[in-house]
Amino acid sequence: MKQEAAAVKVEEAPVEADVESTVKVVANPDDSFSDMRTELERLADMNLKSHVFCGVVGHENTGKTGIVMDALMKNEEAVANGDMLWVYDFDGGGAASRGAHYGNTPNIRVFDPWVMGKEDRTAYDYPATHNRLMRLGQFAVHQAQLQNGKDYEGSKLWGILVTAVDLWDSVCMNNMRIHDLGLASDAIEAADIRGAGTAERVQQQWDWAIRTNRFHQLTAICRRLVQNGVRVFWETHIKAEVFRDQETGGWKPSWEKHATNYLHQIIWCRRQKTREADGEDTGEEQYNVEFHKCKTNPDLQGQTRTIMVTRRDEPAQWYGLPELRDDVL
Repeated sequence: MKQEAAAVKVEEAPVEADVESTVKVVANPDDSFSDMRTELERLADMNLKSHVFCGVVGHENTGKTGIVMDALMKNEEAVANGDMLWVYDFDGGGAASRGAHYGNTPNIRVFDPWVMGKEDRTAYDYPATHNRLMRLGQFAVHQAQLQNGKDYEGSKLWGILVTAVDLWDSVCMNNMRIHDLGLASDAIEAADIRGAGTAERVQQQWDWAIRTNRFHQLTAICRRLVQNGVRVFWETHIKAEVFRDQETGGWKPSWEKHATNYLHQIIWCRRQKTREADGEDTGEEQYNVEFHKCKTNPDLQGQTRTIMVTRRDEPAQWYGLPELRDDVL
């Protein structure tokens, strides 16, 4: 069928001499959103290949790294295929857990994101560390897109684990204070948030948007990974909750404050001593997790599971987290 001719509107020429008439062509509205209609058709059959963007929070030594590694290593099909968990290991816990429990398995690859400094009195090169994590993330996105090709054969990127996201946040804050705002000469001065020494305080509240923007570059990369079928886990420690300079007695995850909004799931890991009725220590400790947030499976919201039990003079009993292993988050 022939397309109707587009309407043509001819305006009167300006009065000045030697000026040609101005012609405006109004495009056919059926063609204006052809690219949107094509995308709309494609979206009818499209679904997220993964919806696991999960925060794993708790004090140190509560099983955070263990439940993530266990979820892959108990998946016999994935292990046999050579599928991998990549760990961006800010606190060294990923390398320690891999070495202690899985040896040199090729299914878990641990990347050290830190770049060491060479010239000044601080250990790390913070701009280079930021750039290295971005490169690692971009590499993961490239792998995720590659393995989604219909002719792809081989091992796949099963998941990404970022340990100690609170340290990533510190990288962003140091870069903001030293390099973006010029308030301190190095990370040691940048730690002086009171401005008591030679460093200056952040003067305006909106300046903190720089740190937020730096931090959520990682968020953007991880969202794209999830869209391409990769499970993403952010592991972080917890810190005392403070309101008006007073501790409330509660705890909260130690990461940029908006991070909680972007995660689909948040799992709290805790370790608790078992005591007799009179309060005497039994020598048993239970490692429990709580599904603090689970917008993708409301049946899990608020539920708790025991992932490990230790007893004095007895071998530990490890259970792991079945919901991670079975992909039912």
